[in-house]
Amino acid sequence: MAKIKKLFNTPKKATITIVCMLVILSAMGAGTVYVASTIAESSSIGAENARNFAFADAGVDPVDARIIKTEFDFEQGQFVYEVKFIVGSIEYEYLIKASNGSVLKKEMEIVSDGANTTIEASITHEEAKEIALDDAGVTISEVTFTKEKLDYEDGILVYEIEFYLGNTEYEYEINANTGAVYSKSKETHAVNNAQTTTGSEKPDNNNYLSDLAQISSDEAKNKALTDAGVSSTDVTYTKTKLDYEDGITVYEIEFYTSTHEYEYEINANTGAVYKKSVEVLKNNTGNNNDNGNTNGDYIGIDKAKSIALSHAGFSASEVDFSKAKLDKDDGFVIYEIEFYKNGVEYEYEINAITGDILKYDWD
Repeated sequence: MAKIKKLFNTPKKATITIVCMLVILSAMGAGTVYVASTIAESSSIGAENARNFAFADAGVDPVDARIIKTEFDFEQGQFVYEVKFIVGSIEYEYLIKASNGSVLKKEMEIVSDGANTTIEASITHEEAKEIALDDAGVTISEVTFTKEKLDYEDGILVYEIEFYLGNTEYEYEINANTGAVYSKSKETHAVNNAQTTTGSEKPDNNNYLSDLAQISSDEAKNKALTDAGVSSTDVTYTKTKLDYEDGITVYEIEFYTSTHEYEYEINANTGAVYKKSVEVLKNNTGNNNDNGNTNGDYIGIDKAKSIALSHAGFSASEVDFSKAKLDKDDGFVIYEIEFYKNGVEYEYEINAITGDILKYDWD
């Protein structure tokens, strides 16, 4: 026993010993690997110390933290503790080296915890936008903004600013405390010859994609419905978006009937079907026959929310919803419902016809 203990009496020896044991024992089955992991954990800094190392690095008071996860694991060739917690409206994720408590990786993300906590930034969204525009050498009247978000990047609070000038997309991350440009990129999207314009004929940059489109979104929907051979009264739309695809401006159209899922890309210049896919849906009762089910049989988003809240034991006023949408999973039409309460995220999948809870989780 004394000889075995010597193999673990320093962090370096412990790491080398455990790695060797895993290599030798991996061929002997999961049970022996589990034993090796148990030995490694017993000689590690421990879960409580791992959390304290994470708290110290984050500069937070442990009393203010809501612990979500502390898990011993093996990653990147070494044993680690995965530590995840929320303070205010910031979610922290750490990988702490199990042998000595050093920080191997950390991430921070702004989340809603139901407390309406405001993130302190030294500059405003508008100031961040101006900084990005000045760096790009353009004015606000020339561009179309597609994203403005306050978030963390590698532990730094930044504004994520994205915008279009013509067919060129700009992406900026502006340090929310110093105003410095943290990162930036620029990409020019190809445009097919039929859509290219020059000189005074160039469309208004504020609506560049819309100006390239020769048909409306409603016309694109009708093209898709006609090709699918279905009526607008029989479908539920889940996506209608104007976008680029291989240098062509297209409408992405997605919808359901009671029996099929359809995904279309309609050429926004010619109205032709550029791409399409059709998938047969199970009718949520165990076979592929219609059995009279129509979209009118779907319980609806509000009912799905109510079912999830009732199961979790909350009222709508107590939570912050982050997702509520109709989707498909393994051929079944479902409602995906996600919400936060007191820093805990709840996720539900609700059968769109029967209202049964197919899956739920919280983290």
